[in-house]
Amino acid sequence: MGAQFWWFYDVIVAAAILVCMFITIKKGIMKASVSFVGFALSIAIAFSLSSSLSGSLYSTAVRSSNVKKLNQTLENNDFFEELSKYIENLGYNVNIDRNQLKEICFSGEDVDEKLYSYVNNINGRKVDEESSFVNKLHEGYAAIINGLVSKQLSQYSAEYAAEMIRTNPSSFYPFMSLLKDPDTSKPAAEFIVDNYLAKPYTSQVKLIVLLVMLIFFVIITIFIETAAGRNSHMEPSIITHTISGIIGLLKGVVVIVMIAVMIRLYVVMGSDKMLFFNHEAIDKTWVFKYFYNFIKDI
Repeated sequence: MGAQFWWFYDVIVAAAILVCMFITIKKGIMKASVSFVGFALSIAIAFSLSSSLSGSLYSTAVRSSNVKKLNQTLENNDFFEELSKYIENLGYNVNIDRNQLKEICFSGEDVDEKLYSYVNNINGRKVDEESSFVNKLHEGYAAIINGLVSKQLSQYSAEYAAEMIRTNPSSFYPFMSLLKDPDTSKPAAEFIVDNYLAKPYTSQVKLIVLLVMLIFFVIITIFIETAAGRNSHMEPSIITHTISGIIGLLKGVVVIVMIAVMIRLYVVMGSDKMLFFNHEAIDKTWVFKYFYNFIKDI
């Protein structure tokens, strides 16, 4: 849903460039030169400072908040109860002993193999091929963590954590071991935050800082540009028209970058599956996808 609106993004690109070119040509070469320097500095400074500030902002504020929220979720939800229900609903006709399940998960070693052996021994029969059972088990780990994370944190981060678990399920074993202490789930919350949520939230902070700084410096540039002379008439020279038009095009590129940052921020703060804001639509665009992928890659 929404992929049919892929053209909407390219329309924005064309509109931003044409409007910026028209306004820049109309204002004249002097203001065009001032705005060129201002926009160039704006994007350079914003990208540079956002990279250096995002890491410290995440570690000093966002991480602790995420740990607190996830810790509350883990305190109010029993991971092993969820895992037991998941296995019981796989169609194997088994009833899972919660204490036995915890003992296996707390071991921290060969958890998948031990669970497979345990489930086979419940009714004294082979329930499934080991590879099939293990794949379903890994999907269960991912689905449960997805559900827990999304209760108080973003759906995007929950999906990211789930995908990381699917990609490297053995890295998930320590999480289950950390739940052994019934008095605190904070170490387990810290494990999820540091291993699966740091990257999406660092990206989120970086995008916010980048967007704020771009808007701030662009506004300053506009004020300086406005103060740089009062000529509001079209320049008579074709050369100056051309130069102003090129500068306007570059200004349009900066505006499109800002729009790409806003859309990417919308994705990482929520879900990438919502109406206009999905990758399928963006991937179909002719031009906008390059701006969006540039922002996504940084």
